[in-house]
Amino acid sequence: MFGYININMDELKFKDYDKYRMYYCGVCHSLAKYGIEGRMTLSYDMTFLAILLSSLYEDGTEPVKKRCLPHPIKCHGAIINQYTEYAAAMNVLLTYFKLKDDWYDDKNVKSNALAGILTRAYKKARKQYPKQAGIIEDAIARQNLYERSGVTSVDEAANPSGELLAGVFDMKQDEWQNYLRKMGFFLGKYVYILDAYDDLERDIKKNNFNPLKDFRNDENFTEKCREMLVMMAAESAKAFEALPILENVDILRNVLYYGIWNKFKQ
Repeated sequence: MFGYININMDELKFKDYDKYRMYYCGVCHSLAKYGIEGRMTLSYDMTFLAILLSSLYEDGTEPVKKRCLPHPIKCHGAIINQYTEYAAAMNVLLTYFKLKDDWYDDKNVKSNALAGILTRAYKKARKQYPKQAGIIEDAIARQNLYERSGVTSVDEAANPSGELLAGVFDMKQDEWQNYLRKMGFFLGKYVYILDAYDDLERDIKKNNFNPLKDFRNDENFTEKCREMLVMMAAESAKAFEALPILENVDILRNVLYYGIWNKFKQ
């Protein structure tokens, strides 16, 4: 999942990039409570979630000046609030389960060792957000079950990833949960399909499960994949546009309409 939900620099204004970096730094500082190993899980994907939730609930947190290990001399702006704290915890949970999943799929010794290093941080995040941890664990278990059964439907194979991100986006289970869950569900499916597209050659060589294998020789293979991705992205964006968000809307739209396509274009 990591690396797909990002900004597109070419389409982002300088002031919006500065704001984005403040949230990114905020998530990094929020990860400090999980130790150095927690900070190693930092990614742009959950920065998007921190901005989304902060903007929806109009948190209004003012930036603070911070120093950190990568920037020990010069202070930089950071936005730290309950949503960067939540995003940091989700980052730890997702990274831990991704590492364990890599061990399950490829018997990747390095991934299993890193998961071991992250265990303390994982237990801390799980204790704080047991519901979300359970959702992530269940979704990955269903994903593994689908892969063992060799399901051929791309749409069906992508459902667990959609359910995973739906649960992560639904922080408060309040009046906005239907839109947040729908947004996360289709974004999660988008990420799964794009990841399958990105990993196709590797999965063929290693004889790993990949739902795109069955029609990879079709003449219009790339276009078919693009059409599936467009459908998922459109549904996620539709749910987003139904939310009453004004603050940081240009940053969020940049990610949803441009940034998530970075990897596909590459």
